[in-house]
Amino acid sequence: MADRAHRPGALRYDPAADLADRHPGWVVGLVDLGGLVPEVLCWVRRVILIEAGSSPEVQRSSLAHAVAHLDLGHRRTVAGFFENREELQADHLAARRLIEVDQLADALRWSQDRGEVALQLGVDLATLQTREAGLTPAERRRLRGVRRLVAATA
Repeated sequence: MADRAHRPGALRYDPAADLADRHPGWVVGLVDLGGLVPEVLCWVRRVILIEAGSSPEVQRSSLAHAVAHLDLGHRRTVAGFFENREELQADHLAARRLIEVDQLADALRWSQDRGEVALQLGVDLATLQTREAGLTPAERRRLRGVRRLVAATA
């Protein structure tokens, strides 16, 4: 997996490096998907297509989401789409990989604005919201301490 060494301000999970390391037969391409979907997996050609017109944060989040589908063993359905439960599973796995609780705590010390926090973490707002919704009780306690600290110093 990608380098996990602690580097303040650095993005730790690199979905492109992870894909290359663990799924070497897959290729990523940036293409115009018409803004309809953020990414497409082509199982026959082993290609992941990412919307070229989206921001780097959306592209990173989309690629992590696609890698999560691969890791979860999701296979395409007859209609070519994943089931809602599979989409949610991939959302949560991608969000957990992209946002470590320590990174989230650091970002929340810097700003309470969700858009700014997402930008600092290098993810889209939906990924940040998914990560926050999936916090464990221990992670919630950790972040409550950060919020109290921020409120006390404001």
